[in-house]
Amino acid sequence: MGVYDQSRFLKSLKAIAAEYVRTPRPTATDNRIGRWPGKIALAAGVAVTYYVTAWVSLGLLLEPDGVAVFWPAAGISSGVLIAIGPHARWPVAFGVMAATIPANLMGDRNLPAAISFAVCNAAEALITAGLIYRYFGANFHLGRLRAVLGLLAAAVLGTAISGIGGAVAYKLFHSPNVPMLTTWLHWFTSDVVGILAVAPLFIGIATAIRRPPVRGQIPEALAALGALTAMTILIIALPQQAWDTVLPLALLVPILLWIAARFRSVFSAVGGFMVSLIIVCTTIYGIGYFGGPGLAEEDRILEAQIFVVSVMLAALLIAALFAERRRAEASLVQSKMMLEQERDNKLMNTQAVAAAIAHEVNQPLNAIVINSGVVLQLLEKKLPQDVEVREVMNEIINDASRTGELIDSVRGLFRQSGEPPQLTNVNEIILGVLRLVRGELQDRGLSQLIQLAPELPLVPANRNQLHQVILNLVHNALEAMDGIQDRTGVLRVGTEVRDGVAILVTVEDSGLGIDGENLDKIFDAFFTTKRNGTGLGLAICRTIIERHAGELTASSDGKNGALFSIVLPIKPVESPERL
Repeated sequence: MGVYDQSRFLKSLKAIAAEYVRTPRPTATDNRIGRWPGKIALAAGVAVTYYVTAWVSLGLLLEPDGVAVFWPAAGISSGVLIAIGPHARWPVAFGVMAATIPANLMGDRNLPAAISFAVCNAAEALITAGLIYRYFGANFHLGRLRAVLGLLAAAVLGTAISGIGGAVAYKLFHSPNVPMLTTWLHWFTSDVVGILAVAPLFIGIATAIRRPPVRGQIPEALAALGALTAMTILIIALPQQAWDTVLPLALLVPILLWIAARFRSVFSAVGGFMVSLIIVCTTIYGIGYFGGPGLAEEDRILEAQIFVVSVMLAALLIAALFAERRRAEASLVQSKMMLEQERDNKLMNTQAVAAAIAHEVNQPLNAIVINSGVVLQLLEKKLPQDVEVREVMNEIINDASRTGELIDSVRGLFRQSGEPPQLTNVNEIILGVLRLVRGELQDRGLSQLIQLAPELPLVPANRNQLHQVILNLVHNALEAMDGIQDRTGVLRVGTEVRDGVAILVTVEDSGLGIDGENLDKIFDAFFTTKRNGTGLGLAICRTIIERHAGELTASSDGKNGALFSIVLPIKPVESPERL
């Protein structure tokens, strides 16, 4: 259908396409269509489908203007173009034109009228789809109320513009005595009905291809569509009475609600299309409720058009509302889950801080208790040595001071920033740690092998945190050698320069080793192989080393001890993170 002044219309069409069509990023479908075989196949498919639909629609012309009262072909061209994307606009346009011309020539149209109608029909699809592309993008779907109303507005505007061309062409080339307003009105209503009835089907299929529906719902959906079809056939068999004008639509509403509430919008589009197809075919061929002789031809056609539009809008609007409700419910559930996760994370952080502080402070507190006992023993002597008492008291003071530093250090791990890094001698830290554990080595009957690289380069670090890491690794090594019977326990600690850009610190024990399954999890928070362990020591150690842009790793064969390696960069990174 349709006509216009061809040269002027092509110019205006080009301007409209440039204004309204925004080309998105090509998809796989666009790439296939972008090739000539794809373009030709698409154009041929549209042409055949459009021709068959147009030929059926021309079976019912409204006199005296001779315009088809139903034009589902408009929905085919617009729906295919919206579903595939803007890269298909010219194959679809040429397919529409190739089908419109012979379909009109088989009737009473002449060649100029057929060509004009062909141009108008192609322009109608381009304008409707172009408006959708501009305001909704290429991946358009009907799961939103705004999208359904947008499709309605695009259909109204596209058919209104093309109807002007069709009315002018009909006036110039076919029937100059027919009022242009009458021709335009019939063109407009028939094409709007066609777009609303058919286009959602192609849009829904494209959406289902991108995101397939749940297979478990398909049998129920098919049953609902079968019930909708059966109810439509029952409506067609109803007698025509003045009081039952709205009854057919009321009979379909419960089934439409069922489909919209249970399934995605594609099934509502399919259901609306099936109802529309039955109504259109029975009206064209004079069958049943909308095709019988009980009403005047114009009245029953108008009633059928209103019914099709009402069914499609009801189906699409109800489906969109349910889809938006489902998205809102999913969003609320997700928000609730995120809030619960955030709450759990805060509780976990609080527990982690408390456990980490307890874990790290336990060591200097134990040293304080032991040294205090030594002081008491010295005081029980009749002539205590002042030098011994003074040394032990200094150790108690140092342990108490280190306790406060450890608390600040652990708290710093859970803050965004802390102390700036300072150039630190790692060998000095190691020697200080070994002095602290000297008594434990003797009590456990262990020996030590120290291999520190001379003139070890300084590294940017938080001294307290690095001291905490090495002390933790050394304590773990000592505990790992408890209970070994077949060999003497040896603690090996060493440092070396690696490639001139980093230093390597190693802490190795000769214990029973770490099982291969546990080796991958020992740095995870709250994972521990100790009976009374918190599972935070090694996790905190790795966090500290990573904050220093370094790396902490572990290796073991599961039989002959474990080796922990720390790699720290020598040169500070630009704008170093506060540690």
